[in-house]
Amino acid sequence: MGITVIGITHPGQAGALPGGTNVLVLADDGTYADEFLDTDFGAHQLVVRAHGRGSAFFGVADKARELGAERILFGGTYDTAASMATGEDPVLVLGVRPPGGPIAFNAAFGEWLARWPRPASAYRGDVDHWLAENALREGLRVELVSWLMEPTVPMRRKLTA
Repeated sequence: MGITVIGITHPGQAGALPGGTNVLVLADDGTYADEFLDTDFGAHQLVVRAHGRGSAFFGVADKARELGAERILFGGTYDTAASMATGEDPVLVLGVRPPGGPIAFNAAFGEWLARWPRPASAYRGDVDHWLAENALREGLRVELVSWLMEPTVPMRRKLTA
């Protein structure tokens, strides 16, 4: 098992960690950095500066790519999302929970993500829609999971059914 990068925006989002090498990345405006770095979560810990959900997501995704992560979990740790964000084929897992649920993807999806131009709207709060639109346009696998992180209907099937 390779590196799993887990992006959080608050220290309270850090939960049980998946097996293997984990890197917790706090993405915030500096509000929780000291608290985060002073707490032993049992993982490598990094902080990236971010203002808003999209900015936080891209900060974590860019750091994960830099570290050569096998999978990326954003918004906390969830067993279902972690188990779905594996394999060699690109996969994006979106948690359906307003105003935006957890996001998970594997390294293959991260390669696609690095190619797409990032509009300002994606940096604000619309990153979930931006990710889904790009993934579906490219024919990549998109999985939706409920706010409890239980699998639901894959998005591609749901949109074409």
